[in-house]
Amino acid sequence: MRRAKTAALCVASLMSLTLAACGSSHGDDSPTSAAPGPSALSAANGGVNVTFWHALGGANGEALQALVDQFNAAHSGKIKVTAVYQGTYPDLLAKYSAAVRAKATPSLLTMYDVGTGFMADAHQTVAAQDLAAANPGQLDLADLQKAAKAYYTVNGKLLSVPFNTSTPLLYVNDSLLAKAGLPATTPLSTLTEIAAVATKVKSAGAGPGFTEPYDGWWAEQLTSASGTTLCTPDNGRTGAPVTGITLTADAQVNALSIVAGLYRNGTALDTGTDGSQALTAFTAGKVAMMFNSSGAATQIRKAAAFSWRALPYPVGGDKSTAGPIIGGASLWVSNNGHSSAEQVASWQFISFLDGAASQAAFSQATGYVPVNTGTPGLAAYQTTLATRPELRTALNQLTGTASSTATAGCLSGALPTIRTDVISALQSAFSGSTPLKDALSAAQTKADGDIGNYLQQVGK
Repeated sequence: MRRAKTAALCVASLMSLTLAACGSSHGDDSPTSAAPGPSALSAANGGVNVTFWHALGGANGEALQALVDQFNAAHSGKIKVTAVYQGTYPDLLAKYSAAVRAKATPSLLTMYDVGTGFMADAHQTVAAQDLAAANPGQLDLADLQKAAKAYYTVNGKLLSVPFNTSTPLLYVNDSLLAKAGLPATTPLSTLTEIAAVATKVKSAGAGPGFTEPYDGWWAEQLTSASGTTLCTPDNGRTGAPVTGITLTADAQVNALSIVAGLYRNGTALDTGTDGSQALTAFTAGKVAMMFNSSGAATQIRKAAAFSWRALPYPVGGDKSTAGPIIGGASLWVSNNGHSSAEQVASWQFISFLDGAASQAAFSQATGYVPVNTGTPGLAAYQTTLATRPELRTALNQLTGTASSTATAGCLSGALPTIRTDVISALQSAFSGSTPLKDALSAAQTKADGDIGNYLQQVGK
């Protein structure tokens, strides 16, 4: 945890220095540079090189590289994409922040969801919506899932293109439930039902009933699923910058209390802040239920030697406004220091990555939800959905989640730091060392201060 905190603080420091150096406050949060069209690429002398930074490792990285290789083969002599793995998402954010200061940014990069506010404030990219308009023969933004686009839309403009998009799921080890005398038909659609089943599993001696990573994303999921907006005002989605957070709303505290109670009474397995540990525990058959990303589905399918299911994330609030928030990352095209030809080549690569067939291949290999609305209709993907019901569950959840202020997620450049504040509070509360409401109140105060510091740095 100390290493995670240190990394987050380093990222926050670099971000503040970067934005101060950029002088990024332009009166709105959208990149304003004009987008080049296809003529820029056709006029280029020789091949165009695109440097692509990303944070997908392991099997996910291999699936991405396969798409890179396919694109390069189809554009041999014209465009060459070089994918460079930069470590975890926070690692990538820190390296990109340093690259902005050094004026050595990549042509194209993925940035995780919580980096969206920083990317908008940095003004180093060309808006995806402008690139799409200038290149009508490439990606049609209307073909992308609305819920995925909503997160990366600022002041009515899509700034980046969703790529590896995830949604939270409840993974269930049916073998452990059966050991506890619970049939697969046992209700698991609410937090209360999940807590009751976890308690029965633990009481029956079948092992821990529940686990999840200590990750700020999960506090945000419990918040949005309860119908509460994390950041004020309006999650930063109505033009005004985020000035604070809410962690003590009644519905929010109730949801967090249920999960915290499982940890405090020993029903849940504490795997710390390393999300891979929760996944390892589940695939090893050591825990009955787990909240995790849909992006974990392929790893579970490969490693689990027991009967399991993936169920929708429990929504406690009114489903017309409450629901889960997407996760994953989006694609940003650099402007400053990069030629028009490079930008158009990057857009052509993005168009390929988000095409229906590419999204099908990537989803099959990784478990991420396809963002192209044409993917589910492909015959090959229909076969995949028939044999992998967890992917159908994730897809249905993404398409079925209401578009609202809560489900759009918080848009703030301070969000990575906010998550660190929340993680500390959760650890303290889940361990029982601090009452939940006290921990949440302290985290809210700390986050509000961090937001104020961020706004001062960017001149807002």
